[in-house]
Amino acid sequence: MSSVGPVPMPVVLILMCVLLAMAVAHLWPRRKDGMAVPSAASMVLDMLLIGLLCGRISFVALNFALYREAPWSILQIADGGYHLSVVLAAGLAWGVWRLRLWRALRAPVLAGALVGVVLWAAGSHLLAAWQELRMPLPAVQVTDLQGRVIDLQQFRGKPLVLNLWASWCGPCRREMPVLASAQQTHTDVQFVFLNQGETLGEVEGFIASERLRLGNVLLDDTASASTALGVQAYPSTLFFDAEGRLRELHLGELTVAGLEHKLRRLR
Repeated sequence: MSSVGPVPMPVVLILMCVLLAMAVAHLWPRRKDGMAVPSAASMVLDMLLIGLLCGRISFVALNFALYREAPWSILQIADGGYHLSVVLAAGLAWGVWRLRLWRALRAPVLAGALVGVVLWAAGSHLLAAWQELRMPLPAVQVTDLQGRVIDLQQFRGKPLVLNLWASWCGPCRREMPVLASAQQTHTDVQFVFLNQGETLGEVEGFIASERLRLGNVLLDDTASASTALGVQAYPSTLFFDAEGRLRELHLGELTVAGLEHKLRRLR
């Protein structure tokens, strides 16, 4: 499973862990001293939001050269551009600083945050292992633009970026120049653009109208790859290692910085 509807599984996992962390903080027994105190659950949520903000700012700052040509892409927070260590450190630092005024909240807030982080780490590891086992590079036969039959298994042997797309999909159209440029730059990685459910004329018309230089454009007229991989939304970009094992799955539009970050992790 790659998603719950259009929501990626990693996002679903984060939401579940946040809700559990907030529940622990809310239900944690504590002594009532008659003083009005903030909500422990809301403080846990604030720790997450502050951490994510700081993690995003640090990522953008260190990769600003990649955002310079398209500064609007800084706002595309779904591209995966966060520094995890900064997220955790900033969230904890803010929580500790905020709790200095509320001794009674220290145990529930920190316990809730710890439960959330531990569950998220364990869940992320299990999800990655499950996807690696259950979502390998599929043995699906598709065709190239010349009508020749191609088996996706032939792309084993080198890291592979498999992009599932359609020309009617706005985010697919916007991210295609990013992927096309990366294909020209990262020659050690294979890029495959697997169109889902459209005709040869539609695909060639899109490529010509956008003036794209793409290699490995393939047609999957029955969307069999989406079915085999359990993908329910486009664009979906899957990152496989040289052995055909799924290392990462990204649902939605990729920015330059987000793609570069994922390619570094793929190698």
